[in-house]
Amino acid sequence: MNKIILYIATSLDGFIADINGGVDWLPHPKDDAELEAVGYKDLMERIDIILMGSRSYKQILSFGDWGWPDKHTYVFTSKQLEIDKPYISITHDSPLEFMTKLKDRKSDKDIWLLGGAQLAQSFAQEGLIDEIILTIVPQTLGTGIPLGLSFEKFDLITEKSLTDGMVQQIYLRKE
Repeated sequence: MNKIILYIATSLDGFIADINGGVDWLPHPKDDAELEAVGYKDLMERIDIILMGSRSYKQILSFGDWGWPDKHTYVFTSKQLEIDKPYISITHDSPLEFMTKLKDRKSDKDIWLLGGAQLAQSFAQEGLIDEIILTIVPQTLGTGIPLGLSFEKFDLITEKSLTDGMVQQIYLRKE
């Protein structure tokens, strides 16, 4: 089965977004070299599916043009959402139901679990996350939306310093 990779950034105090769901505090890479420094380009080569919650989806829509028309995106929601792009689908399934349906797909590519926190926590509770690539940004928010994951079922395999004081940790699920 393909790996599910949670690739996400947090503040020093463990928040993935501010209290209003904003991510303005995240650094904005200026070029491909900065994207590569945080492993984004490698991730894009590894995946062909993106999973996200409806709040993350709405947040990303506010940024402008959709950044991944070459990847199929599934938005997990209990609400009705209007989607007008053939590469975006809505699912009302639980993470376990969804992954059971997806297990027979014919691809050797991995799956990016983009977030947000609720969806990541749901996938973690079901034991569905295989790898976590966590970038810690040297900002303290004080309040916000916490990632809220326990790392006890994961082994830290790599920790490296990045530019501007950021640190990236890579965890693999314990066997």
